[in-house]
Amino acid sequence: MFTLFRYGLLPVVLYCVVVLTAGVDAILTNTVRKSTWPQTVVTVMQSQDFSQALAELRGTPNTFPDPRGTARYVVDGKTYTWQGRGREMGVTVMKPGDQIKVYYNPQNPLEISSLVLLGASTGSIIMAVALAFLVFYFWFFWLRGFLRRSGPDDFGDGVVGLSEINTPASENQWKNLSTGERRATFGKR
Repeated sequence: MFTLFRYGLLPVVLYCVVVLTAGVDAILTNTVRKSTWPQTVVTVMQSQDFSQALAELRGTPNTFPDPRGTARYVVDGKTYTWQGRGREMGVTVMKPGDQIKVYYNPQNPLEISSLVLLGASTGSIIMAVALAFLVFYFWFFWLRGFLRRSGPDDFGDGVVGLSEINTPASENQWKNLSTGERRATFGKR
């Protein structure tokens, strides 16, 4: 059963490794972009949030804002227009007239982002759980056996005292010995 769980949990281990790898990649990419991309200010020209309109129609609060809109910004004297979902730029609130600081890719000024990791707190919790599972899995199924000290069930250093040597004279005597007495002979008949 132990072996079944050791190898049966490998898909979960693989999933946790992928989660950790993706999380570390997102954090490193974001950090590199913040240090190498210059900043500019975008001005929101128009914005609409269909989820907000639906929430107002139902009379409930909007728990998942998803604005879409148009924004303008200037890079090196040239005006650019951006259109899309606010989440693509890294914002959840866009109102006409808002000015938002964003980073832009110097090789492609059309690529802009606020570089805010939306969902970072939830992602951090998921990464922490994945890391905790991996640590427990490798300790329980792989390292624990290597790190375990000799206990009373172990044979110690393999030295046999004279009282433990038991050599039966015939095959019938061998069959009548208990398991512990057979073990003490170390397989010698």
